Amino acid sequence: MIAKKTDKGNLENKRTLFILIGLVAVLCLVYAGFELFASEPKAASFVAPEDDFIEVTDDDVIATDQTPPPPPPAPQTQTEVIINIVDNATDVDMDFDFSVEMDENEVIDELPDLEVEVLQDEPEEVAPVRFTEEMPEYPGGMDALNLFLKNEIQYPQMARDNNIQGIVLIEFVVEKDGRVTNAKVINSLFPDCDKEAIRGVLAMPKWKPGKNNGKAVRCYYRLPVRFTM
Repeated sequence: MIAKKTDKGNLENKRTLFILIGLVAVLCLVYAGFELFASEPKAASFVAPEDDFIEVTDDDVIATDQTPPPPPPAPQTQTEVIINIVDNATDVDMDFDFSVEMDENEVIDELPDLEVEVLQDEPEEVAPVRFTEEMPEYPGGMDALNLFLKNEIQYPQMARDNNIQGIVLIEFVVEKDGRVTNAKVINSLFPDCDKEAIRGVLAMPKWKPGKNNGKAVRCYYRLPVRFTM
């Protein structure tokens, strides 16, 4: 840098003053801009003239509640209560005549004999037992039983077509008179086979009933019915 001849011509010493003057000038310009352009002219306030006021009266109000007032309560009538005083000291005739005139010679008619039916309670049915001293027996023995079932029971066609073979275990009750009742399937094989086995068992003739102490009793019995081709 070329050295100046005197310090008066050196502007470096006055740089700070120039910066401050510039800042002040900029602030003044910004403030003047806000004052001139940022504020909007305010609208003049509206004042209605005195002749334009609307007067509201009671006749102009529309009633929204049209419910009529409730009727006045009916006057309560007072009922006159009359109390009759009864005299408890009433004379009661306590003289009773128990005398009966009887004629010793008068003949009294005899009542006819009436048949009185004596109702006897029916004895409750005794539940079947599982075992007896003498077990039930088909008349003729097991050979006759097998022959009967062979002739009575028919092989269901649907079971035959599906090659179904096996045993249906049937349980039934031999009654005191030998009848076969309450047959049911214990081990199932096929629905049609089960139905046919039940039908055949119920078609059996009367059995010899089971006995305990020489008396017939109701007894369960299980019978296997075999289906083979």
